[in-house]
Amino acid sequence: MASSRRTARSGRDGTSPRQRKIAGIAAIGLTLGVAFAVATGTSQAGENCDGLDAAVGNNLAFIADQLVFPDALSEARIANRQAVIDQLEQRRAVAGCTGEVEVPDADPNAALNGGAAENCDGLDGAVRNNLAFIAGQRQNPDAQSEARIANRQAVIDLLEQRRTLAGCTGEVEPTPGG
Repeated sequence: MASSRRTARSGRDGTSPRQRKIAGIAAIGLTLGVAFAVATGTSQAGENCDGLDAAVGNNLAFIADQLVFPDALSEARIANRQAVIDQLEQRRAVAGCTGEVEVPDADPNAALNGGAAENCDGLDGAVRNNLAFIAGQRQNPDAQSEARIANRQAVIDLLEQRRTLAGCTGEVEPTPGG
């Protein structure tokens, strides 16, 4: 004779109250985890908006100076800086930066210092942001990390050239813990 053991099944899909409770708790946990990640701003970029805004502002200032004091290479420099700004704007979007970066006035002394109206603090911050991004990619690599690191290293190389032209001294160290 077959055993008439009863199981507590109450749904049409055959799930027990215990299974539904576990699924509900798992869904709540997942929702809270996603909410926490969004609230704490955990993007892989690990960037701060002030540094990105400063980098965009520096590039805009450089372009403005090139327009006011053009030379034979201004067109190429402007195109290069616009490409950098486009990348920075993408990074700002990923980091959740919403503020508008103002176009600064051209530096009337720019012709005296080779057209470089750069801010060393802003350049140093941009280098630090890129170093922190690279460190994060090395710490948590994925399929795109190698390409991202190469891209950011190229940006750092350009920033270092700009630091030299602007007369910035000293080596930029990554932010501790970053």
